[in-house]
Amino acid sequence: MKKLSIILSLAVFAALAGCDQDSDYTIPDGDTASEPDGAPDGIVPDGAEDPTDDPAPGDPAADPVEDDPGSTTLDPPAGGSSGGTGGTAASGETRVTGSGVSYHLIAPSGAGPHPLMIVYSGTEGGSMMTSNVQSVMAYAGLSSVIFGILDGVVYRGNATAGADVIDHLRGLYNVDNDRTYLLSESAGTTAGLALGLDLRQSYFAAYWANDVNASGTPTLTASELGFAPYGNAGPGGDWPDANIIVNGMVAAGYRCPEPAPYDGSGSDTHGHPDQFVAAMQWFAGKTRL
Repeated sequence: MKKLSIILSLAVFAALAGCDQDSDYTIPDGDTASEPDGAPDGIVPDGAEDPTDDPAPGDPAADPVEDDPGSTTLDPPAGGSSGGTGGTAASGETRVTGSGVSYHLIAPSGAGPHPLMIVYSGTEGGSMMTSNVQSVMAYAGLSSVIFGILDGVVYRGNATAGADVIDHLRGLYNVDNDRTYLLSESAGTTAGLALGLDLRQSYFAAYWANDVNASGTPTLTASELGFAPYGNAGPGGDWPDANIIVNGMVAAGYRCPEPAPYDGSGSDTHGHPDQFVAAMQWFAGKTRL
């Protein structure tokens, strides 16, 4: 294992654990942060094995698809919120849905409506991914987001589990219908692709597939959905799969601001923390419409 020291100019974070298809990040408690290339923390990647928001001319982001009253009605409806009640602030506790799906919950206080992000971890697991998210969420501008974090190994390829967590959290919290996000990491790639590009495609304002190890393309186009989702992929060294994902998104009319696939720091290394931080920052402020 090799420790990467990273310094933040804005803040000092606790150590961040990243994700890998067949490896974890181990977080040493009490590490101070450092910042080469903007990653927030000291990180020890454990045995990896796998390999600007401005739209460019011709990018679908330059010409987003408007709602078409005659097309598919948005599910959930645009401009509203779930109206859920009973949920309280949470800082990573394990919760279980009515059907038995286990996940980690991070939730802010307040009535909302709040954005929601579903996360599938890599092999580091749901608990370590929860620590990763907590380490960078404020830095990434996501402090008001509710996070439902599933273990990507336990729920490998299981999109239904993610859909169940969405429904559970929408019932407990007042979730903004237009600001639901999806992040899949490494071992969670296949579940994320199935959930974000097929099973619940209309729910997601934005989907980033990180440290990919598989590929997929959207089932519906932006015009069929009634809005143009945002999309991107962090290769983590797997450029063929990342290119298939992004090219499919672009062909379907997604908004894919450059660089897409992500080609910044960490893009050539599976499990690199800089790519994870870039993914988290990318979501801030994105909406379906």
